[in-house]
Amino acid sequence: MTNAGNSGIQNVEIIVGDISTFEHAGTYDRVFSIGMFEHMKNYGELLKKIGRWLKEDSLLFVHYFCHKTFAYHFEDVHNDDWITRYFFRGGTMPSANLLLYFQDDVSIVDHWLLNGKHYARTSEGWLKRMDKEIVAVREIMEMTYGKEEAVKWMVYWRTFFMAIAELFGYNNGEEWMSSHFLFKKK
Repeated sequence: MTNAGNSGIQNVEIIVGDISTFEHAGTYDRVFSIGMFEHMKNYGELLKKIGRWLKEDSLLFVHYFCHKTFAYHFEDVHNDDWITRYFFRGGTMPSANLLLYFQDDVSIVDHWLLNGKHYARTSEGWLKRMDKEIVAVREIMEMTYGKEEAVKWMVYWRTFFMAIAELFGYNNGEEWMSSHFLFKKK
């Protein structure tokens, strides 16, 4: 919000909440969803809910990471399913085109893919920043997870960043990637 204000943009409202329980009566010119759909299941109902917040000429931008072909649930079945257990419990890895099948309340304007190497570099950057600011990170981990669990969670986060970098860098970034959608109200 500070960046918007510094740029002279005053008509921005940032709302952070649990979309599964969030209700809102207002409407907006633009709605952005960044990294939420991977944690959701019922895309039809979700897009219906978001569609109610769109004015007639509004646009919805959705960003999510995805697999190029297959959608699959994150399932905590085996001991090595830690990334699901700690980061994506109940979530889904969407396919690149999954939202194209949910256009009852919104219509696609544009859809594009970003090579996974971009997200791999982002994850590597997060890891470098974490390592550079390790004292501050440890304090945050202690506040978030408790003093006894802080080191464990620091390892989880470091491993998460490395795993994501490897996953999205695989096959030259052409297997797992980011998908962007621009929708309008139907």
